[in-house]
Amino acid sequence: MELRIKELTPGFAAEAEGVELAAPLEDTAIEAIRDAIDRYAVLVFHDQPLNDEQQIAFSRSLGPLEITIRAGALTQPRAPEIADLSNIDKEGNLLATDSRKAIFDHGNEHWHTDSSFKPIPAKYSLLSAREIPPEGGETEFADARQAYDNWKGTPDGLTAADLEGLVCEHSIVYSRMVITGDLFDEKQKAELPPVRQALIRAHPATGRKIFYVGSHASHIIGWPVEKGRPLLRELTEWCTQPRFTHRHVWRRNDLVMWDNRSVLHRGRPFDRSRYRRVMYRTTLVGDGPTAPAAE
Repeated sequence: MELRIKELTPGFAAEAEGVELAAPLEDTAIEAIRDAIDRYAVLVFHDQPLNDEQQIAFSRSLGPLEITIRAGALTQPRAPEIADLSNIDKEGNLLATDSRKAIFDHGNEHWHTDSSFKPIPAKYSLLSAREIPPEGGETEFADARQAYDNWKGTPDGLTAADLEGLVCEHSIVYSRMVITGDLFDEKQKAELPPVRQALIRAHPATGRKIFYVGSHASHIIGWPVEKGRPLLRELTEWCTQPRFTHRHVWRRNDLVMWDNRSVLHRGRPFDRSRYRRVMYRTTLVGDGPTAPAAE
């Protein structure tokens, strides 16, 4: 099988054809996928009916996998490598829109990068669409590389060079508190302490830089909160302008793969009270910490 690439927007997001992800792939195909994700940051694979085991096997062929956090109430029993982003319960019924998991998942509708709240943030995410609603529920991606390349600085004269070396605190407890309210118990909070992430990070394969921002970024360490937090919001808004974004309209059995070192993403709303949306994500462990440990 030979991987074929169809660019969706110039230099960002592409459809990948010519491979069946349910079967083991040759090393040449795996390397072609890695090269394509380095270039386009988002890859869309259509017509890929996968079960959990097949999704895990393909994902693992690209590298080691994260174990997902279990902050929301479980809907269906899944492997620990599977993050369940569905809105159905264990019996396959729609979750109540005021259920803890439905409220928790609402946070995914804000711009973020997966696992930036972990000491070693995520590399690739792979989301498999098992069932999709007839309307809504798209996923949007923002090319933070192009956004960084085109940033001209703040109105008061701050440049990208001025931001080099700055470290931010990222926390899912913070982001969910802002978006959905306090959903974590004290044990979960202790297991999910804030972490340090570089404000500007460079892709290890391409060298391209991004502003590493999004909803989990709380504040800039060493700056007054009232100064750093507005700048983080400004950078997130800059990165997610329409000119830097691509919206994916899901088809059943799509698998979409993205590089969290290059993009931000968010889910779009849909009518959770009427429609089922069954989506499972696997996530690759990242390359290492983005910022030095605190002294």
